[in-house]
Amino acid sequence: MNNQQRTISRIVEYSGVGLFTGEETKLRFKPSPANTGINFIRTDIASHPKVPASVETLSGSKRLISLEKNGVGVKSIEHLMAALAGLGIDNIEIEINGNEVPAGDGSSLLFTYLLKGAGTKPLEKPKNTFYLQEELKVSDGDASIIALPYDKGLSLSYILDFNGSFLNRQCFEIEMTENNFSTQIAPARTFGLSTIIEEYKKQGWGRGVTDENSLILHEDGTITKPISMTPAKLRFPNECVRHKILDIIGDLYLTNLTLHARIVATKSGHFLNTCMAEKIFESSKKQVYN
Repeated sequence: MNNQQRTISRIVEYSGVGLFTGEETKLRFKPSPANTGINFIRTDIASHPKVPASVETLSGSKRLISLEKNGVGVKSIEHLMAALAGLGIDNIEIEINGNEVPAGDGSSLLFTYLLKGAGTKPLEKPKNTFYLQEELKVSDGDASIIALPYDKGLSLSYILDFNGSFLNRQCFEIEMTENNFSTQIAPARTFGLSTIIEEYKKQGWGRGVTDENSLILHEDGTITKPISMTPAKLRFPNECVRHKILDIIGDLYLTNLTLHARIVATKSGHFLNTCMAEKIFESSKKQVYN
């Protein structure tokens, strides 16, 4: 990726259903000038309030990423954020007429194709590039995520391990490039464990789940579609661990940085990912002011 900021070349639109709420929303992606960042605009509210995508507007990271500013929120942004990161798009306005980003097929593939189709164009300002200079770590029990200095770009590795249940241990490592993201990470769909189905029902979550946008992992090692419970056809043998890397890419892009670091994660989810994003953001501010 070159060092100039990017936006999209033309307006594109997409409508779909949110994974958690089941409500249909429409997205309208619009080019945006340099140094304006990634902003969601709630067009269903009369004042069209703006919610920047940033660690500073992060309001929740259990099961999904939620943003909020002045009482106005947007949720389920992580797969879209991953697509923006993967394509190196720094500045964009995303009009949305509801509070949840549509699920698409449960991966970043739809957003990646849509934004690629819009084309990207360079802007006159350099990217906000950050070279990590110190080791950072966050952990919770046996789950952890470590960020290490690495000057060649962004390298990510993940260990997915359910201690002998659900599926065998999966490990995956990748260098972040636009092509690697688009072909190796973007198609990986979201998944859930069969043991959380009842929790989702009690909370009223998952109303937009379909056989096309999710996978269910069962304790006996089988992977099925979530509604019909018929065997699921995987896009990669290790699709699940690739999706965990997709989530990290999207979550870390809340720093609004083009990051040069090596990320090593074990069993981490959105909560730890966003804790790391906050640490990286603080580290970048220290580097600027010192």
